[in-house]
Amino acid sequence: MKITIKGQDYTVALDAAYPLTIERKLNEPSICQLWLSLPSNGSLAIPSRNQSLAVTGDNGTLYFTGYIAVSPLPEYAGLSIEGPLYRIAIQAMSDELLLDQLLMPASSGTTGETAGALMTSLVSHTGSTALSTAGLTLSAAVGNFVPDKGAPWSKSAGLAASQARAAYRAVNGALTLASV
Repeated sequence: MKITIKGQDYTVALDAAYPLTIERKLNEPSICQLWLSLPSNGSLAIPSRNQSLAVTGDNGTLYFTGYIAVSPLPEYAGLSIEGPLYRIAIQAMSDELLLDQLLMPASSGTTGETAGALMTSLVSHTGSTALSTAGLTLSAAVGNFVPDKGAPWSKSAGLAASQARAAYRAVNGALTLASV
C-alpha cells in the first residue's frame, strides 16, 4: 500500500497503532481516516487541510482519492531520544469534497432525464471542472427530480442516483455511475 499526500509519499509515516480505514456508503462521499507519526528530522511536512490524498495498492489499484477535510490534529505520543513525538490524525473525504464546497444554484428540478444526463447537469451547475463526467452513460430514466434547497452536491447526486436505482462514486477525478 502507498499513501501519497500532495504527491509526496507518506507510507513510512503510517502509524500502526491506529489502522487506516476507508468507509464507503451507498451514494455518499467516502471517508478515509489514518494516523501519521512523522519523522523528527523534518523530512515530511505536516499535512494541511484541502491537500490531496491517495491510497494505492501494491498492484496499482486506487482504493481512495480525495482531500483532507479537516485540519490535521496532533496528539502527543510520548518522548523519544530526539524529543517529543506526535501522531497526526488525518480525515479525508473523497473527490466530491470539491463540489460540496461550492453553492448549488436553486433549481425547480427536472423531469424525464436519464441518470447520466442528470448527474452531468448537477456537476455543470456547480461551475466546477474538478470531476470528469465522461463515464456517466447510464440511460436509466429518472421520472421527477427536485433537489433539496441548500443541499450540498453530494446529497443531490445521491438522491438522483437512488432514484435511478444506481450508485455513484468519485475516484481519481472522475465520476462513475452504475446500476445497482
